Amino acid sequence: MVERIDFDGEILANAPRINMSRRAIICGIASGSVLPFVTSCATNPATGSNQFIMFGEDQVAGMAATAWTDMKAQVPVTANSRLKNRVLNVWDRTVRGAGQTGYVDPNADWDVAVFDTDDVNAFVMPGNRVGVYRGITELTENDDQLSSVLGHETGHVVGRHAAERLSITTAASAGLMLGQIAITQSETLSKYGTAIGALGGAAMQFGVVLPYSRRHESEADRLGVDYMHNAGYDVKQSVRLWELMAANSEGQRQPEFMSTHPDPLNRAAALKQYINAKGYALM
Repeated sequence: MVERIDFDGEILANAPRINMSRRAIICGIASGSVLPFVTSCATNPATGSNQFIMFGEDQVAGMAATAWTDMKAQVPVTANSRLKNRVLNVWDRTVRGAGQTGYVDPNADWDVAVFDTDDVNAFVMPGNRVGVYRGITELTENDDQLSSVLGHETGHVVGRHAAERLSITTAASAGLMLGQIAITQSETLSKYGTAIGALGGAAMQFGVVLPYSRRHESEADRLGVDYMHNAGYDVKQSVRLWELMAANSEGQRQPEFMSTHPDPLNRAAALKQYINAKGYALM
């Protein structure tokens, strides 16, 4: 049962109206924090996107190192040499395509692991660590689609998405903590503290954190198509991949606004539009 809480209308009626972008909100939270944040809101040269970054690449890679080691120790890695070679060959060709942009070192050392589980997924961790599950290799119908998966993961690296996502969630958590402190010190607002805190958390999650995450996914999709094209793969297969992903997750997806990822069919449609706009193919 949900408890009804009646607010004094004057509290909200007299509150100032503020219109700010998600990025401005995050930068404001960090600059007002009591924590020793060193922040940067700058443009990523590879994507043209303005980014909020609080952590350097080495910091984020160091945080991920233990998680990567633990995962490789706990999740079985495939013993299928043919599968491993397929993934490595497609990875090598795709990352060399990415290298043509000037934002990826094609000769860098990458730790690519193929995990022997049915999960239909892949991921990248800071520090040039890439995980591919057997399940997604089985879903893909050809190497072009696998390149779309791996190009997408490379796009997350170029986009510095891990560092920005960590920065956003850290700043958001700090901001909510400061807000709760301020509420408890207000005689008027303290009696509504739990409700206001819940509303603030939901607003930050659905209004800032999740939209940023979906933006990262869409950005990585586009970068992945660029890398596929440079590598000589059929970019139309990236659209087919998301059609397959939609069919595979039918009936299991949350509404898009509640998800970290855009809807698969929306991704397919967006990629089709992007491919046509870039002149890579006609779809």
